Amino acid sequence: MKFFKSFYYAARGVVEIASGLNFRIMMFIGGLVALFAKTFCYLTDAEWGVLGVTIGAVLSVEGLNTAIERLANKVCREKDELIENAKDCAAGASLTISVMSVFVGIKILWCEGLFGRVAEFFSDPLRTLLTIVIIAAVLIIFIIAPEIMKKKYEDDDE
Repeated sequence: MKFFKSFYYAARGVVEIASGLNFRIMMFIGGLVALFAKTFCYLTDAEWGVLGVTIGAVLSVEGLNTAIERLANKVCREKDELIENAKDCAAGASLTISVMSVFVGIKILWCEGLFGRVAEFFSDPLRTLLTIVIIAAVLIIFIIAPEIMKKKYEDDDE
């Protein structure tokens, strides 16, 4: 039973870090990259594995960054140089893995004929419009709307 309870706590943690703006932005970008890869690239199983691990690493490090920031804020509310340094290091780790993931993505997704396939896909105006509308809707639902709701509830509490 204890084993299954650990999954419950982990799921609570995922929900908690998903409430953060940076995590949702990174999840959105990871989803776009995966969709781009599926639509325009012919990836091997190994390349899909590397892409998945890379996206997972970015999200995991951002989750650790969030945990460190929240713990640091709880432990020390006043300005403390060591706490600030720890938070900066965690944010730096998140930035480092994010930048490195861009290089991994470019290496995996850059392939012969890529620009031709992208241009062909977007040559249909209706498909282009539909793609933009879907991406905008997902952006609004998963990134912008939660921030608006969070701000609304914060304003209501005051």
